[in-house]
Amino acid sequence: MTTPSPMTPRQRVQTALRHQQPDLVPFSWGLYPTPEMVLEMERFFAARGESWAPFADAVDDSVKFSLRYAGPPLPPQTDVWGIVRRPVSYGAGSYDEFAHHPLAGVTSVEEIEAYPWPDAHAHNYDTLRTECLAQDPHGLKAGKLWIDICGNPLEIYTWMTGLEETLTNLALRPTVVQAALERICAVFETRLAQAAPLLADRVDICYFADDLGGQTRPLISPRMYRALIQPFHRRLIEHARTVLPHAAMMFHTDGAVFDLLPDLIDAGVTVLEAVQVDAAGMEPERLKSAFGDRLAFHGGISVQALLPREDAGGVERECRRLAQVFGAGGGYIAAPTHCIQVGTPPENVLAMLRGLGRQTP
Repeated sequence: MTTPSPMTPRQRVQTALRHQQPDLVPFSWGLYPTPEMVLEMERFFAARGESWAPFADAVDDSVKFSLRYAGPPLPPQTDVWGIVRRPVSYGAGSYDEFAHHPLAGVTSVEEIEAYPWPDAHAHNYDTLRTECLAQDPHGLKAGKLWIDICGNPLEIYTWMTGLEETLTNLALRPTVVQAALERICAVFETRLAQAAPLLADRVDICYFADDLGGQTRPLISPRMYRALIQPFHRRLIEHARTVLPHAAMMFHTDGAVFDLLPDLIDAGVTVLEAVQVDAAGMEPERLKSAFGDRLAFHGGISVQALLPREDAGGVERECRRLAQVFGAGGGYIAAPTHCIQVGTPPENVLAMLRGLGRQTP
């Protein structure tokens, strides 16, 4: 009997997304470790005469394709939406926190229409293919068309107003929210229409996002989601299907979103990303049993509890269990639920990979 040849990383991901069993459960770093955690891993590897960066690249079965802004210079620390961020120290490093919400206090559709929305053409389309494919010249990895092309409309609006004001407007001024989401979606539709043909042969996953869950429940009710938000998710996903009909539709949301999953599936989502198993109702067995025939899962390895707090043996055992539960019959890409934070023992990062059947130094 001949031994089957190992799958390429791309074949591994494609097989899992078809709900078939790959040779190994695919792995992705997802949103990647924080910069401070990367430095920690580099020091850890260097002390052992190894190099972190090539190892981290080798174990990731996917590669991310993003847009680069190429328009007129923007004000310092300001993005194309007019959102301003400032670094705030947490001791071991810093996070960029919001310092200005450009739509805060906007209460009319007229003000939304008058806002200077981004120019969707002001990006590196002329060089996009060359720059993206330089990461993976031979097409061995699965390609993710990233959020900055596909879209996170509610999240963008929330960053432009602040979370409290967004939730208030959803209840009291829904037409204002819908007018903003209309403009935001139009930007993403143009980006996708221009970028997709340039990378179509390399894209396996379209990555959308909107955080819809808190730790114990969704941020909004299923009824409100269906009435006000789902039409925009459906619109973006349907647009993506027209230009990339072969691609899986991945959707990132943190938190307790079990009750929203039927509506996300109805909007066209085929892969749930993050899979925050620490949140209420997001147990792996429950998710796989209820939705495993309709959803693939990407994530599930807790950066809240498992990786920073468990010992290496416990991490390895739990990752092996997650691969067995989520990966039964395919349909699973293992990944941290979010960025691996500084303070996580480097030994636990390697234990995670060993639990997924990967060789480590």
